[in-house]
Amino acid sequence: MIEEFVISYGLMAIFITMLLESAMIPIPSEIVVPLGGFFAARGAFSFWAVVWVSTFANLIGSLLAYYLGKFARPYFPHFMKDHLELAELFFKKHGSWAILTGRMLPAVRTFMSMPAGLAHTPVIPFTLLTFLGSIPWNFLMAWLGFTLAENWTLVHHYGTYVLIGMVVIGLPIGIYVLKNARKIIEWI
Repeated sequence: MIEEFVISYGLMAIFITMLLESAMIPIPSEIVVPLGGFFAARGAFSFWAVVWVSTFANLIGSLLAYYLGKFARPYFPHFMKDHLELAELFFKKHGSWAILTGRMLPAVRTFMSMPAGLAHTPVIPFTLLTFLGSIPWNFLMAWLGFTLAENWTLVHHYGTYVLIGMVVIGLPIGIYVLKNARKIIEWI
């Protein structure tokens, strides 16, 4: 379905899907941006257009999630107070590093903006680090699609298995991290 959307609408589809991904809608950039790189290799648009469109879409989507977190904080139930304090502690201790590197990590990149807003991370450093951290990820993903264009059907076939493997491995790790977040942050 994503593939047909990108085929039909090109860079606009890449922009919309990457904006949604950064606004916490789990659309895999690991599929969309390499697909854009594939089309760039075929001459549909330039390689750099894919990188920049993806990066600006990531920035806008991340800011939407950031402000959702920032303005929704007073409405969070009282029982979540510990989680909010945990987010504040994490971003005070690792804010710049976490934002910059988090943009280059699958899954983390999708869901880190709202906690940054909840923790009242300053918006200007958040914006700059989000933009700078998104460039290497989008470059790598577009480059993979561009480079592997000759073997796209093979990559597309095995990519599904890789994505499933990432979920199977990542889900238990994510659950562990959530259950032990306070200990992990204090340890770090």
